[in-house]
Amino acid sequence: MKQLSGLDSAFLNLETADAPMHVGCVSVLDLKRAPANFGFASVRARIAERLYLLPMLRRRVVTMPLNLIPAFWVDDPDFRLTNHVQRLKLKAPGRDRQLAELVAELIARPLDRSRPLWIFYYVEGLSRQRVACIGLIHHACSDGIASAQLLAKLLDLAPDAVTPPNPDLPPDDDELPLALDRLLFTAGEVWKRQRALVQVVRENAALAWQLMRPFFTGEEFDADDLPDQQSHPNRLRPAPRMRFNVSITAERSYACRSLSLLKMKAIKKALHITVNDVLLTISAGALRSYLLEKNELPERALKAAVPVSVRARANRADGGNRLTMLSTDLPTHLADPLARAAAVAINTAHLKTSQRAVPAKVLMDWMELPAPALMGSAARLYESFINRDLLQPPFNLVLSNVPGPPVPLYLAGAPLLANYPISIPYHGLAFNLTVLSYCNQLDVGLTAHRGAVPDIEHLMDLLDNSLEELAAAANVSEIAKPSRRQKRVKP
Repeated sequence: MKQLSGLDSAFLNLETADAPMHVGCVSVLDLKRAPANFGFASVRARIAERLYLLPMLRRRVVTMPLNLIPAFWVDDPDFRLTNHVQRLKLKAPGRDRQLAELVAELIARPLDRSRPLWIFYYVEGLSRQRVACIGLIHHACSDGIASAQLLAKLLDLAPDAVTPPNPDLPPDDDELPLALDRLLFTAGEVWKRQRALVQVVRENAALAWQLMRPFFTGEEFDADDLPDQQSHPNRLRPAPRMRFNVSITAERSYACRSLSLLKMKAIKKALHITVNDVLLTISAGALRSYLLEKNELPERALKAAVPVSVRARANRADGGNRLTMLSTDLPTHLADPLARAAAVAINTAHLKTSQRAVPAKVLMDWMELPAPALMGSAARLYESFINRDLLQPPFNLVLSNVPGPPVPLYLAGAPLLANYPISIPYHGLAFNLTVLSYCNQLDVGLTAHRGAVPDIEHLMDLLDNSLEELAAAANVSEIAKPSRRQKRVKP
């Protein structure tokens, strides 16, 4: 048995019927270069033979009495792979937009909590001799880095790779304690957590109030006011309210596409910024165009919540969540793409200072303290605040950049063409832009509440246009794609 961390528990208990908290990916495979016997059976067999490398996939959640302390992961004695690996088929002609609509339909469904919190769909019928695999896993199980590590254990560096032998270790003893023992354990944990709460509040209450006050009062707060911290020009203030800052339903929209990482690197070199700066700049450009078309562009910059991993190298293979959240401005108010790039570079240069001003450990400590039952009530209260405009939005959207493999990968011998991320819209944050690098491309997944972004494919087109606009402004010529025989460029 393994207890969920406070942050893992938050993802589990902040989930509502309209806001399922699972993440995932759409892995597109090339059937033209796959082995002759490749298909659903070989993919399912590959997952089965590597389950021993992925113990999280066999564990289900068991809550404790009254849901007063975080739940535990226990090995599921009734685990059946057939419940988690399923086969679907697109209707002809099997276009990419049909695949995106299928993804939007699947991600609207909460995962079954009586089983391990993941599911995998093998999708046939995709055009141009391709097949797609849609994998979903609850965010309580893993963050972006942990999910990438999990996927790496299913994929191979060569088409004929052999699965490492199963060491045939004895199974963990995950038998649940008796009800009375669980109740006594819960009582003891609650007492210890109350004592820890007093200590954390005593040490950090002033900092917490300084950070949260702007989102209740609308006032600006300068980080210079933080005691004993370095100053920086970012003001902690609410984001401008716009169409993403609404309560959501379970309806989803989804779009995915690959952008040229080589072109983004050329822009990076020309403008002396980072690839992440390029991503933020083109995102701001796409959102500016989108909101201008709808006559809804705010006068000041949008704010993006940027998840940042605080996972140590020693914990790279662990599941669960080890991350904090930073805020960055997206200069949608600037018309000139080069001015947007310069503003982004200045802003991101100070993100490390922001991270020092609000140490990740402080945020993680606070997440360990609330009772899971309280988190569920807080989620419903937050949704009510959003509906009644009683809370200033801290962010407009979530934007995440997850490093992926720089070399070609294979699933059961079939080459991986792209790996598009799926992420989470939430009440008040109805749009999520996540990217995952792979070889010489940046695989983009846009996930949204359909009511907030009904035309999400158009927004993806605008992201493409924004990249071309920035490339032209930076005098970056067309970048030739490397042939399959060329050595892949490492990001």
